[in-house]
Amino acid sequence: MSVRFRSVIATLAACVLVVAFGAINVRHTLGLATTIPLYMLLTLLVAWRVGFRAAMVVSICATVSLDLFFAQPLFTLRVAAPENITALATFICVSLLVSYLSHTVKRTDQALQRHDEQQLALYELLQRMLLLDWRESVGIHLSMLVQQCFHLDGVGLWEAHEERFSWTGDAEGAAAALRAALLADRDVDSESRKEAIRVLRSGTRPVGAVLLRGDLIDPLMASAVGTLMASALERARALKAEVVAESEKLSEQLRSAVLDGLAHAVKTPLTTIAISSAGLSEIGGLTPVQIELVDLIEGQASRLSSLTNKLLRTSRLDVGEMRLQRKPLELRALLQATIEELGSEFDTERLHTHFEEGLAIEGDRELLSMALAQILENALKYSPAASAIELSAKADGGSVILSIHNDGSYIPVEERALIFRRFYRSQDVEHRAPGTGIGLSVALRAVEAHGGELWVESERDTGTTFSISLPAKGLSISLSA
Repeated sequence: MSVRFRSVIATLAACVLVVAFGAINVRHTLGLATTIPLYMLLTLLVAWRVGFRAAMVVSICATVSLDLFFAQPLFTLRVAAPENITALATFICVSLLVSYLSHTVKRTDQALQRHDEQQLALYELLQRMLLLDWRESVGIHLSMLVQQCFHLDGVGLWEAHEERFSWTGDAEGAAAALRAALLADRDVDSESRKEAIRVLRSGTRPVGAVLLRGDLIDPLMASAVGTLMASALERARALKAEVVAESEKLSEQLRSAVLDGLAHAVKTPLTTIAISSAGLSEIGGLTPVQIELVDLIEGQASRLSSLTNKLLRTSRLDVGEMRLQRKPLELRALLQATIEELGSEFDTERLHTHFEEGLAIEGDRELLSMALAQILENALKYSPAASAIELSAKADGGSVILSIHNDGSYIPVEERALIFRRFYRSQDVEHRAPGTGIGLSVALRAVEAHGGELWVESERDTGTTFSISLPAKGLSISLSA
């Protein structure tokens, strides 16, 4: 039975009671003075229990009943005595006024009760949010909590960061509406559908949208729930990011410790191998095949020694134990020496230089050469085999800018910070060329040791740009690879 139907039944029952009481009074005359308070009491009860509209109907019915059954002449709507006119007019005015005040007081009391209930529900929601297990899917658990705390018909949640839709109850098809509200960055309230949509924001940044469907939610409370949900989502995301970052840090520390230990352990055997192979060459009398094998041993031993030196240098840079041997350096000479070192493994004929004259920097020759070599090596390995690599340098205020440009080797936005992590290799290039994933991390640490910065820019049409910026007394390099 609906609320409206019950109201109609209660109003009709009150009117019947009024008329019946008046009809009975024909035999047992009570008079207006006795009947008016009784009718007033009935009208107040109707106003309190049913509502002001029902009280209006009962009040009018009571006024007509008083005129018909209590005011002379009886059974007509005509009133002969002026005092009866005053009594009837006063009754209907007072009954309507008191009914309205009674109804207003009841509505205010109900609103206060509802507000208290929602405040308690909001507090309960906050307490239970703090106990959510962020390692699991937060969205579905958050939706269930809101539905349970506020007794809603349904809750739908769209998480922008994960692009994931979660729902409970009657909210399964709300994904499209939530995405539309998020794109428009606009809250929506619909009284006809008994639902509210709130865009979840972390500061000014939208992080999702929530749909609340049910009778027991008002716009202000919907906004408060949305704020709590946004905080819970951001808290879970921050905790996950912190744990992932800490895990990656510990993992890198472990790998670094293992590799640094191995680098120290293989240093002596490598020296022995290099000396022995050099001794074989000095002895002479080797066949061409033996000479080729000795050269191969020397080359690979040198390469392995270079790799171990990189690991040891990076480790020393990480802990701040390495002291820079700063000295004036001519940029063209430094770059030319670096290119010559790469000539044994790469086609350095692809490198074309365009330099201004007299460009000099100050820094650690070996460390800067190693940083340049790593970025040049990346440009040579990951660019098309037949493409030219343009190198240019110029003075720019208190800095020197070196650019190395080639087509291809696009780096996605999401990977541009990751490539400077030690041992990281992009899945797109992992199988295109051999590598260890430590080259760019070494270059970054070498630049930072000089008080500079290293970053990357990349476009599909124009290629990839690495930029090294050092203070005016040091080096400012922009590397495009």
